[in-house]
Amino acid sequence: MSILRVETLVEIANKFGFYYKTTGIWHKTNPMPRNMNLHFVNSNDCWIYFTYKTKTRTFNNKGKLVLDYIETSVTTSREKKLGKRPTQKPIILFEHFIRLLSNEGDLVVDPFLGSGSSAIASYRLNRNFIGVELEEKYAKLANMRVEDEKTSY
Repeated sequence: MSILRVETLVEIANKFGFYYKTTGIWHKTNPMPRNMNLHFVNSNDCWIYFTYKTKTRTFNNKGKLVLDYIETSVTTSREKKLGKRPTQKPIILFEHFIRLLSNEGDLVVDPFLGSGSSAIASYRLNRNFIGVELEEKYAKLANMRVEDEKTSY
């Protein structure tokens, strides 16, 4: 997500009872080198942390310092075996946040499901999950990926 959209998203979320906690950076260690001879290669994305109707929620840091910065590679080709979405996120990225911000049996909601990486991470970590995706082809891809995960994990 572009840092330019954060303020708008925070305003909308506040109207629906969400409490803004912080914004952080996901640094991609192997970004796509698009137009690299014309400008800087974009190697960062922004993430936003909200809680719903309360300022405090689960934070499983186990007494360790957790920075507002995470570094991983982009989605592997293995994760794209059933199809891909241009902005597909790696499962490991979602596993990091889901493990940190929820407990087994909790409900994880992703209103921007995309290809379903968050659903797969939730399944692996024994969380309940609800995902919303407007584009039917990506909703189908997400369902296929989750079903594949259930049969192969």
